[in-house]
Amino acid sequence: MTIKRFTISIGIAALATLWLYFVFQPHAKREPLPLPASARQDPAPSEARESILQNQLPTAEESGKVDSGDSNAVASRDSGGLIEIFGRVVDANGRPLENVLVNEERYFFSTRSDAQGYYRLLLDLPRHRLPVLQFLRSGYERMRIGDRAQMQMAPIYELNVTLVGKADSVSLAGWVGNDIGIGIAGASVELTSLETAPENDYSLTVFTDDRGDFVLEGVGAGLRYRLSVDKTPDYPDYEIPELLVDAEPQRLNIRLPLLQFVEVDGMILNRDAVPVPNFAFEISNITTGNHNRRVVSDSSGFFTLANYPLGEVSLTTRGNDIYRINGLRLTASEHRNLKLTIDRGFNILTGWVTDQSGLPVAKALVTIERSFDDGAVEHLHYRSQASDASGWFSAENLGSGEYRITVYAQGYRKHELVHRMSSQYEEIQIRLQAGGP
Repeated sequence: MTIKRFTISIGIAALATLWLYFVFQPHAKREPLPLPASARQDPAPSEARESILQNQLPTAEESGKVDSGDSNAVASRDSGGLIEIFGRVVDANGRPLENVLVNEERYFFSTRSDAQGYYRLLLDLPRHRLPVLQFLRSGYERMRIGDRAQMQMAPIYELNVTLVGKADSVSLAGWVGNDIGIGIAGASVELTSLETAPENDYSLTVFTDDRGDFVLEGVGAGLRYRLSVDKTPDYPDYEIPELLVDAEPQRLNIRLPLLQFVEVDGMILNRDAVPVPNFAFEISNITTGNHNRRVVSDSSGFFTLANYPLGEVSLTTRGNDIYRINGLRLTASEHRNLKLTIDRGFNILTGWVTDQSGLPVAKALVTIERSFDDGAVEHLHYRSQASDASGWFSAENLGSGEYRITVYAQGYRKHELVHRMSSQYEEIQIRLQAGGP
């Protein structure tokens, strides 16, 4: 009995020791997954790989990920997970290349190679998305890697590349600041080729640093580009529609005027000056190019637009029932009591679409449109719907006055008419003629 108890005790101790070993042992060291042979070149020495893996992960600024307050951009990378890519960049003779810009072109993560040509890039991409990398440096041909034969759906791997020399590849440097000389950090600078030849295709987005400086690498000299600056909430968008890059390009100095913001109080009215409650619309600032806001009137037709920049704005609604107001300008002296007039009433128009023999025409597109001007401000009310199997259609919330009605149907000529609404409920019949448009 004593021997049996001793044996059981030994077994329990062995199991406990084994359990402690698995729980408290150090995590196994990660090793990068190998790439296919076609995508691997001159792997870095093992000592260098160890150094790269042990270095601290890059910060958001180092990886090019700048928080600009764009919630849509954040949502687009939801549920992605981290991908770590590291490696070495060399020239055709195997010499390391310093300061090579390594850029993920769709989500704008980036880093640069060090003096020994080593780089390390940490990506946060959407689920099941492979990275598309660009390797850019002045004096060398751009390398773009993004197909499944070269990239991997793996959390960490090594990618070593060799860049080919190109004499007409230059760096385009610049600065973005405000009109009093203070640099703007985190501004998005995008350069896009205007050339049609596939070999000249180029698109790169970088972000200004804390001083407002930026550098665009691997730009082709003698070619035309469009340069734009945006994602600067306190400043308007900026664009150079056509920029010819010289062999020795001058530094770009871009000054943006600081926007003036105001508090707007207003009311939505119909053409009979009756308040329109619970009316939702989108307001866009045409002057700045990057200030969009959704506004809803309250139960009395009032709305407030807080902290919105001055300038020309447009208003529109979504869906099949579309209202648009263009040419409206917010000024410093005329923003406190803004009255917006829309074509909205209590009238209903119904009708039937038939052919010449009186048979119903289904799926005919019926558009009902009305426009009017108030000085320099243009107002448009536009709605469309398809007739049902009996050719019937209906439009509600119409005001009084004339509407232009257009009907399109496959196999029939386009039909146009002007109908005046003079009562709360009216019916019409539209006969289409067979034929082309």
